Amino acid sequence: MAKKNKMKPRELREAQKKARQLKAVEINNNAVPEIAAMPAAEVIAPVAEKKKSSVKAAGMKSILVSENKMYITSFGKGNSAVLEYEVDNNDYNKTQLSSKNSSNIELRGVNEVNITFSSKHGFESGVEINTSNPTHRSGESSPVRWDMLGLKSELEKRFFGKTFDDNIHIQLIYNILDIEKILAVYVTNIVYALNNMLGIKGSESYDDFMGYLSARNTYEVFTHPDKSSLSDDKKANVRKSLSKFNVLLKTKRLGYFGLEEPKTKDTRVSQAYKKRVYHMLAIVGQIRQSVFHDKSSKLHEDLYSFIDIIDSEYRETLDYLVDERFDSINKGFIQGNKVNISLLIDMMKDDYEADDIIRLYYDFIVLKSQKNLGFSIKKLREKMLDEYGFRFKDKQYDSVRSKMYKLMDFLLFCNYYRNDVIAGEALVRKLRFSMTDDEKEGIYADEAAKLWGKFRNDFENIADHMNGDVIKELGKADMDFDEKILDSEKKNASDLLYFSKMIYMLTYFLDGKEINDLLTTLISKFDNIKEFLKIMKSSAVNVECELTAGYKLFNDSQRITNELFIVKNIASMRKPAASAKLTMFRDALTILGIDDNITDDRISEILKLKEKGKGIHGLRNFITNNVIESSRFVYLIKYANAQKIRKVAENEKVVMFVLGGIPDTQIERYYKSCVEFPDMNSSLEAKRSELARMIKNIRFDDFKNVKQQAKGRENVAKERAKAVIGLYLTVMYLLVKNLVNVNARYVIAIHCLERDFGLYKEIIPELASKNLKNDYRILSQTLCELCDDRDESPNLFLKKNKRLRKCVEVDIRTTLHTAL
Repeated sequence: MAKKNKMKPRELREAQKKARQLKAVEINNNAVPEIAAMPAAEVIAPVAEKKKSSVKAAGMKSILVSENKMYITSFGKGNSAVLEYEVDNNDYNKTQLSSKNSSNIELRGVNEVNITFSSKHGFESGVEINTSNPTHRSGESSPVRWDMLGLKSELEKRFFGKTFDDNIHIQLIYNILDIEKILAVYVTNIVYALNNMLGIKGSESYDDFMGYLSARNTYEVFTHPDKSSLSDDKKANVRKSLSKFNVLLKTKRLGYFGLEEPKTKDTRVSQAYKKRVYHMLAIVGQIRQSVFHDKSSKLHEDLYSFIDIIDSEYRETLDYLVDERFDSINKGFIQGNKVNISLLIDMMKDDYEADDIIRLYYDFIVLKSQKNLGFSIKKLREKMLDEYGFRFKDKQYDSVRSKMYKLMDFLLFCNYYRNDVIAGEALVRKLRFSMTDDEKEGIYADEAAKLWGKFRNDFENIADHMNGDVIKELGKADMDFDEKILDSEKKNASDLLYFSKMIYMLTYFLDGKEINDLLTTLISKFDNIKEFLKIMKSSAVNVECELTAGYKLFNDSQRITNELFIVKNIASMRKPAASAKLTMFRDALTILGIDDNITDDRISEILKLKEKGKGIHGLRNFITNNVIESSRFVYLIKYANAQKIRKVAENEKVVMFVLGGIPDTQIERYYKSCVEFPDMNSSLEAKRSELARMIKNIRFDDFKNVKQQAKGRENVAKERAKAVIGLYLTVMYLLVKNLVNVNARYVIAIHCLERDFGLYKEIIPELASKNLKNDYRILSQTLCELCDDRDESPNLFLKKNKRLRKCVEVDIRTTLHTAL
């Protein structure tokens, strides 16, 4: 018998994890067992893994069913759908709908079970590929025109006012429901962060002041509720919210979001700021109400219409925020890009007017239109330089490399954006047909080879201008241009629907990753909705698609998709406001373990905040650079309590749990940089244990004597202190972030529970008199009982999956016994 490969428990877990990952990937069948059986340290690079199904790679996008017809679509430009064929579901006769030039696939045959087609371009061109006929799976009739929740008819009536015998409307509807789901998560996070920033001590369950903010109240009503016509109960709630709003302003913690009250004696300016902040918070509160509770019958509270109906002062605030952002961008655009624009005007004068170059560069730098091309300009440039332009990687360009690469990227952008649009579309098509990362790399390499001959001289020209003297002279020179160009660009870009401006407003309260995730998801969903509407309105399909009053916004899905691209490119995590510095220093010192009762004067004294002079602000600068300017620190203050972070860090078991999820290589680096006398031969378990001990015992006093301008041993001590703080903030960040992610799952569950309960009440008599507030389990319990008793549950998830149903039933019983 072969001797078993002995591994430590952690190594075994990692090997098993790796094996599961590899098993899940479609790779060469002969290679899978051998690779999966290897210990983690011995796993070699597998055969290139498939990233998408062969059906998608061959160009088929979707199969839509409407009454007795099937419509087969392929991928067009971007996410667009090309209607390729109409198929009669009775006799399977096919009619080609696409033109010869636009067609991407050829339908070979359709029968009761399968659809056979081949690609006309790229992936295995001409090879027959089979996919299931969605109207008949495994030879049995399939409820393709029903959703798994069994709510298709109710959803169609809500969104379109009537029911349909197709699977097109319901797919569009679920894209809208996904928008509400993702907004529920991010808005809940924002509300939690704002409540958390109130910093109320001694209570875990203080009133949610955001919950009482209403976008139906003007700022005048909010600040003077007793003069309004509100009921006495609502007046009392508004007074509570106003009191907490003023507390929030005094904490200065809104400065974490870049919101800062102007330093002025003009009370009108100060009041205008507070009014804008109130509008922002009230809109956030209204969005949360809209996504958690069914407001579709009340247009003034409905998610997609309330912003156009409430008082105009709210829209004025949204206008102000967007205009302010573009004014800030435009103000620094020419000055910040003067050197690059001057070089480009000189290089491209034979092909472009100067004004046109400025407009294109604005598109490139501000609107980032290159991200909408469907491929990576950066990767093309990297491929070109890796293979042909090694001289551009010489050390002499290190100080100007960023500028040089930006100019090269701009030339490539202009090539595909203006000069050779067809080549760009062809590249997108090739990448779409690729199956693996290796294939994509090859496509980029082939395209880079074509580009090199075209742009070699231009790249050489750029490199020749990359020296300090030339750049300095161009920087000093005045630049003659018509400022109306930027005004025009701003007007075009900032003319957004108020829904898009509202989404931009939400980004004030999110960090960079959250902004990217939210906007990417929204863009994808609106883009899908736009395509479904286009197909439904086409002459070939021509089905009714008149949305009900609360959802008219989606008729502008094409415009909103484009606008959200702009929002994504101009939105960014804002730097904390200067006025929040003292508050941030207090939070930083609290996280490092100093007494939270310390006075502001004592903080100023320790950090010498009020003193002036050289060499006396070492500790202040150290705390600023290594704590306050860390995005992890800001995240912790948003979603956690500074005092409790320190308490949690003292629990070694919790810290060890988090450290256990950090890769071994990173643990080795942390151990080497954090421990004064590291024993690199000790076990990984011992290294994690030592790091956990250090985090547990971290104290502010450990850093009081660190010198910012240090040399020799003192510099070594400073670097070690930086590493320890970095590790500490990272571990706490990972813990809190994962708790936020867990909470997001509950948010989605509660959002869906409220939504589905309202819909099921329309079709299940047993729920008509029920209330979720009395028993949140009532919906799941009723659906399970209908499966068990009469097999009449409309929910196909529970009806078809007995194992899942039993799990739900056990959970219901468990929670019932726990409650008792």
